[in-house]
Amino acid sequence: MLARALAADRTPLLLVEPTSAVDAHTEATIAVRLYEIRAGRTTVVVSTSPLLLDVADEVIFVRDGVVATSGTPRELYATNESYRNLVERVAS
Repeated sequence: MLARALAADRTPLLLVEPTSAVDAHTEATIAVRLYEIRAGRTTVVVSTSPLLLDVADEVIFVRDGVVATSGTPRELYATNESYRNLVERVAS
């Protein structure tokens, strides 16, 4: 499904958990390549994957259905405990 979505070259492209069925090594490769392939085009990725979140230009962090905050992955990691717990896979 991901390959077909990328081949269609749509803008914007919406992906929901695009790496949910792959191992960590493949997920890391997909994250980097997805960022490279979609450069300059709008891509919205709904995910809790730390690997996908790390390569995002901007993250909009939603908690309980409400936008809690937004920023770069590094900014959110440094300033938002809930986001940091998500990325570190800490149970809440």
